[in-house]
Order: sequence, then C-alpha cells, then structure tokens
Amino acid sequence: MKALTLAVALLTASSALAQDEAEKQGAELRRNPPPGRPMPQPQQPPRSGNLAVVDRDELNARLARLEKLLEDAEKRLEEESRYSDRDRDRRGRDQDRDRDRDRDSARNKVRKAQETLDSVQQFVTEAPHLGTVYPAPAPRPPPPPPMPVVQPMPEGPFKRLNEAVKHESFTDDKMRIITMAAGNNHFLISQVGQLLSHFAFSQDKLAAVRTLKPRILDPENGYQLYSVFSFSSDKKQLQEILAQR
Repeated sequence: MKALTLAVALLTASSALAQDEAEKQGAELRRNPPPGRPMPQPQQPPRSGNLAVVDRDELNARLARLEKLLEDAEKRLEEESRYSDRDRDRRGRDQDRDRDRDRDSARNKVRKAQETLDSVQQFVTEAPHLGTVYPAPAPRPPPPPPMPVVQPMPEGPFKRLNEAVKHESFTDDKMRIITMAAGNNHFLISQVGQLLSHFAFSQDKLAAVRTLKPRILDPENGYQLYSVFSFSSDKKQLQEILAQR
C-alpha cells in the first residue's frame, strides 16, 4: 500500500512540473520581444529531464487499473473490519485498540491515494494538447519544378526546314526562314552545318551562325564547322561568334 501511494505521489509531482514548464514557455512566446530583437521561436521538447510525452488514452487506462486496485483494497479493509468485530470478544482490549488503529491508518491511506488519483485524472483531462504547447513546425515549401529538358529540333521538322531553306533563291529569304525557326527550336552543330551549305558566301554563312548561336546546344563541337569556310579569317570570326555568351 505504501508503494502504491508513493507511485501516485510521484506521478502527480512530475505532471505538475510538466504543466508549469509548458505554461512558462507559452507565456514567453506570447510576450512581445524588445525593439530590434526577433520574435522568440517555440523550443522543441527537451530530450532529457523530468518532462515526457505520453499517450492520453494509455495513461487513462493505467489510471483506471490503479483505481480498480484501490477499490479492491478498500473492500478488503471493510471485510477485515467485519471479521474483526465478530472476533472482538475473543481478544484483549489492547489488541483491539492496536488493530483498530492500524485499520484506520490503512483506510486513511487508501482514501488519500484515491483523492490523489482523482486529481491526476482531472489533470490529464484538462491538460493542453501537445500542439498548443509546442506548435508543429511550419511545412517545408514544395521543391521547385524540374527544369525543362531542352532537346534539339527533331529530325522530321528539321528535314522540312532544311528543304525550305534549300528551295529559296535569295539570301534574305533563307535568313528569314532560319530566323523564324530559331525562335522556337534548338540546334546541334551538325544541323547548323547542313543549313550553312545553302549559302554561297562566307559573310552570309557567318550571319546565319550568329543568328543560330543562342540556340546551339553543343557549341563545344563548333570546330566541325571549320570545313564550311575556306579562309582563316572566316574561321577566326566563326570561333569568336561561338565563344560569345
């Protein structure tokens, strides 16, 4: 019986300490910070010490079992009291007084334990939810959408573009088609080389490269275009155009 009473007392003390700590931190969070200082953030529950997070339903179930044990103990005391009254004439007065005193002391302990148990149950019922004491962290923002994968102009559409440039007789018309296609497509160096083959003069070829340069996906392969030009000066200009950012 002493162990039972001690356990209830310890449970009450730890629960009261947890409530005091939670109220203290809640008051700190509600208080406006001094000028120039950031708003205090809620602290995470301590990893050690006297505070602990328990399941409310599990704790209530354990308290119910403890209450049942106290009721059984009280019934036994009452039964023992009835048996003692029957046998009172068989014992001496001193023995009767000692037994009455022990019985009253035990009954008082059971009553105090029951009162303590009732207070613990009320404390559990009125305890604030964990989320109100330690607010949940703000949800993380969703990751940014993946960058679109850039692909060169597909073979079929490029074949039609190449034929359209080939069938134009004038340089300005050829450049107009290339400029329109470069607005919505990307190209490989090998595709640029095919388009340059439809121009007769080096300056026109360099102009076409200058138009397509922002849409070229593999400028590191620009050396493949050197064979399209005959003069070193034109190749140097080609290198400068491809090196631009």
